[in-house]
Amino acid sequence: MDRDHTTAAWLYAWVAEHLRLAVQTGRYRPGDRLPAEVTLAQQLGVARGTIRHALADLVADGLIATVPGQGSFVCAPEAAEARLAPGPAATSPRQERVAAVTGAAPAGLIGLILPSVVRARNPELIDGAEEVCRQAHCSLVLGSSGDDRQLEAEQLERMLTQGASGLIVYTVDGPLEAPALRRLVERGSPPLVLIDRYLPDLAVDTVCMDNVGGGFLAVQHLIERGYRRIGYIGTDNTGTSSIVERMAGYRWALDQYGLPYDPGLVCTTVRRLLGWPPREPDKEQHNQRVLRAYLGGDPAARPQAVFVCNDYVAFQVVQVADGLGLRIPDDLALVAFDNVVYRDYFGVPLSTIDQRRHEIGATAARLLLERIAGQRTRSERIVIATQLIVRQSSGQLSDRPVQAGLDHEGSTAHATVGSSP
Repeated sequence: MDRDHTTAAWLYAWVAEHLRLAVQTGRYRPGDRLPAEVTLAQQLGVARGTIRHALADLVADGLIATVPGQGSFVCAPEAAEARLAPGPAATSPRQERVAAVTGAAPAGLIGLILPSVVRARNPELIDGAEEVCRQAHCSLVLGSSGDDRQLEAEQLERMLTQGASGLIVYTVDGPLEAPALRRLVERGSPPLVLIDRYLPDLAVDTVCMDNVGGGFLAVQHLIERGYRRIGYIGTDNTGTSSIVERMAGYRWALDQYGLPYDPGLVCTTVRRLLGWPPREPDKEQHNQRVLRAYLGGDPAARPQAVFVCNDYVAFQVVQVADGLGLRIPDDLALVAFDNVVYRDYFGVPLSTIDQRRHEIGATAARLLLERIAGQRTRSERIVIATQLIVRQSSGQLSDRPVQAGLDHEGSTAHATVGSSP
């Protein structure tokens, strides 16, 4: 199955699950008409054809009925039950869809909950997890939390109700209070693996990127290019593990090369963007004001180069710098983090730290399956190597040679950081 077809199938399944949950939780009641296909497509950020396929699944399940020229309506519960009661051996169209995605009959159920199925490079992460689950003859079921803690809890409960053997959770960004996750860990069943972000006081298996090492690589690269006044631009979610670690990598590199840490070169009041181009005007305008103040002051006090916590913020840095008449990289060099698809914004190919999303997903699925099989008894945090991708935005201030191995790419090491009983 090719990747484009597989990704499309995931989207159909995810949209169908999203709408099914909306019906089950009472957002849409029997007799209610669902929003028009074009409205749903805009709300969920997918193509109209994806909505059409998802609605067809729900019609086949008996959950909704489509009336030509009038729209799609929620069926009464007894109608859906009658439609789905051909006998215990039968499979629903949704189960058939899952089997088609995974390439195997649903012998076991693994749940994967993410803030978004379609955002940035998350399809690569899903692809890695699905590949491992398929080889183990397990079905991978997706759920989107929408970066909302309550919806994350609802998705956890839905997958527990469906009998998931284990869960992989890309947890919501924000406050560390996560009662549903904590209750799950206290129960000890089913096994849980967190990915990308983790809660420091929660003893649970985790797979994440080497954010500290990635931050170090980015700043080391700028130092090796001859820059000395190196700033940091980060988002205001300063308690999130990945953001904490990237800034720690920034400070570590400065310390290792004997450069002073200057709080005046650090900006951590930018708000997190969920995509590019930005779809949240308030955040976009706030960030423009913050970045203009940071970059538009006394040229002698301005950084020569910056490490930016993620690519989306870096795109806005490039945009604001252009508005201030600053050339990238001549007046301001930068290295970002993520390596998303928009590499050439404003004609400036972006130097960045690559996250191996496919490897994160695959490693998390393998770890979870080993836990289910009883092959692991101690919780672990597995750290996946990052890689520096050098493009035009980081420039070259002096004729000093770049350190061997970092001219085009550098990488950190993959390691298991720690474990607990």
